[in-house]
Amino acid sequence: MLKKNTLYKTLVFLTLLAVGAGCNDTLDPDRNDYDYFPLQTGDYWIYQVTQENYTATNPVAKNVYQLQQKISNSYTQNGQLYYVIEESVKRSEVTGWQLRAIRTVYKNLKEVVSVEYNVPVVKLAFPITTTTSWNINAYNASPDTVLRYEDTNKAYTLNKFNFDHTISVLGANDSTLVNQDRYRRVYAQNIGLVYSENVALDYCQSTPDCIGKAIIESGTKSKWELIESNRL
Repeated sequence: MLKKNTLYKTLVFLTLLAVGAGCNDTLDPDRNDYDYFPLQTGDYWIYQVTQENYTATNPVAKNVYQLQQKISNSYTQNGQLYYVIEESVKRSEVTGWQLRAIRTVYKNLKEVVSVEYNVPVVKLAFPITTTTSWNINAYNASPDTVLRYEDTNKAYTLNKFNFDHTISVLGANDSTLVNQDRYRRVYAQNIGLVYSENVALDYCQSTPDCIGKAIIESGTKSKWELIESNRL
């Protein structure tokens, strides 16, 4: 009877030890997942932004400028650490940087949430695996929009930069005879967002000659490419 009791206690201990190890793996704040969205006061990122606007009656309007995001401050509220990000744009060397918006971002063991124009959106969810998906609009009234990881821990080249470890976030990725929608983000480890792409285009359907030829009638394209950061 004593031997059975000892064996039972040993099995219980090993089971609890295994469960505890699994929990620590999920909640360990030092795991690499959290390094893809670094947050520290003083950090900054500058992007080359290219926007294209299409209408049926006017030529495509292309706009190229620089956008800077800088963490200017941080504060704690209800036990959660928030970071204040100042977003500025520079449309020419003459005008210089002009403040466009101020937003807050917080990160916990579950997700990264950015409050943009008073609207909270979920940027990343943890753990980072190709089976993880989440609703970017979980905390606002906009329609549910599901994001997922397409690539994890992958090398990525952007212009003159080579990143050894990146993840890709994919949302809509549809292209039909009628329209094209695309949402993609690339994050580099210990750097953050390095590439962003949004596409929302409607193709011509007004005449038989244009149907099915991917002739853009209206919509927008937007692309961000990292060109400078204190983390590079």
